[in-house]
Amino acid sequence: MPPSEAGAGAPAAPRAARSGPTRATPVLLLALAGALLAARVAFGIYEHARPVERADRVEWREPAAGEAEAREGGRLLLYCFTRDGDPRCREMSREVFADPRSAVLIQRQFVPIRVLDLSLEDGRNPPDVARLEQEFAVTEFPTLVVATPGRERFEKQAGYSGALGTTQFISGAPARLLLRGPRGHSRAGRDSVAGAADTSAGVTTGR
Repeated sequence: MPPSEAGAGAPAAPRAARSGPTRATPVLLLALAGALLAARVAFGIYEHARPVERADRVEWREPAAGEAEAREGGRLLLYCFTRDGDPRCREMSREVFADPRSAVLIQRQFVPIRVLDLSLEDGRNPPDVARLEQEFAVTEFPTLVVATPGRERFEKQAGYSGALGTTQFISGAPARLLLRGPRGHSRAGRDSVAGAADTSAGVTTGR
């Protein structure tokens, strides 16, 4: 019988089974993807609980040097009354002062002065800090004050209520000071006064 006919009736040889590692590859990939997803979710929760600190982009001056610069150049002052380690102060720094657009706005319109309260650490403040906190009646941190070069008039925001409200306060303060005229001052914040003694929410005026 010819070889071709002899082989025609023979059963086909079974295919070799796939090796173990090849079958396990999809399972390993799925397990790896699941682990990466879980890690990303956990990292997102951590970021939310402990936001990444960003560098402050504002070139802050010391009180005496900044006030002299403002008088010489006829520029408005922006005081930031703050405390090291205070969560709200750090939040404002991270969300407002670390933002490039906000930093450019501040540098362009104001002489920025950082007033660091040390009463908790040292039991008292340096003379310049004590003078300014008394002058602007600062009792809450952070507090922002926008003032004319001689501090005849000013706008004040006590506390921190978010990046949007703070940037609106900063950008709108120069126009409000101009509208108030040479004899009045104003304070803006959660507690505010219209006139010398009228208290309402929004903007405060006095002095």
